Amino acid sequence: MSPDDAATTSSTDNTDSTDSTEKRSAVEIGLVDLFDGGARRDPGFMATFARTAEELGFSGIWVPEHLMFFDEYSSAYPYPNHPSADDPDRLESHNKTVGGTAQVEAADDQGLLDVLQTAAELCRATTRLRVGASVMILPIRNPRTLPRELATLAELTAGRFDLGVGVGWASEEVEACESVFKTRGRRTTAYLHDLTERWGEGVDSVGHPVPRLLVAGHSPAALRRAATAATGWYPYNLTISEFTEHHATYCRLLEEAGRDRSEQHAVAGVRFTGDLTALRGFVERYAEAGADGVNISLRLDDDGYADTMAEVSDVLNLAVAA
Repeated sequence: MSPDDAATTSSTDNTDSTDSTEKRSAVEIGLVDLFDGGARRDPGFMATFARTAEELGFSGIWVPEHLMFFDEYSSAYPYPNHPSADDPDRLESHNKTVGGTAQVEAADDQGLLDVLQTAAELCRATTRLRVGASVMILPIRNPRTLPRELATLAELTAGRFDLGVGVGWASEEVEACESVFKTRGRRTTAYLHDLTERWGEGVDSVGHPVPRLLVAGHSPAALRRAATAATGWYPYNLTISEFTEHHATYCRLLEEAGRDRSEQHAVAGVRFTGDLTALRGFVERYAEAGADGVNISLRLDDDGYADTMAEVSDVLNLAVAA
């Protein structure tokens, strides 16, 4: 789908069911949420959570990756601000700071299940839902074993896994994994080219479907990686103006690389903390700016997640085409 298609099929609030179906087809809506292996979020909870999202018309669930957390960071969390629900061209802040340094939003005893095994479990409980990494820290992965792990996951999920990748922002985490923080960008680029060379056109060497490969971030280096060595771009917490500017750069880099934008997949990831009724206009703004998908982080609670999902689905008319 091209950016122009997204803008063309976006509709106003006074739409009939046909227009709503077109609106639904214009942009995929994913949920970003985490599963930590705690007593409340066990495999049974995960399965019910995933089936609820699927039944309500969401396109996917995207799960974060961190191998470890720290009590304090000298590394600044790069996404402490998020677009305002009322005006996505204005930023709001929600993260704590320590000594003026933004800290990642995490519980004191935070943990996360492995992103690949979590994806397999969520896909096992569903039939249509896609599951994505939001995002895998690629330079701390083993470049020899990862392709096999991804090929296995693609087979187990019938090709429903999307691989978002990033270089990692926390030097504490990268170095604790016995990796070199300063060279992580160069290694990430090399790993990406290796993966795409192995996968070719949509399948691996034995014909298994391969994940959509999206590069996170909006730095010049990240945009180059997305345009030359991936099949998509996945920035996080950009305002509409920022997304529009960087998307234009992404499109230019794709053209320079001889690649077709319509064959790529751009997803805007956003933390949303406002009135859910504002989501329709919020999502439409990103679709008009060129996003093929919008991944929304709502920090859904264990008890009320189904009601919140249902309200979001209703606001965005997701169940129309589900």
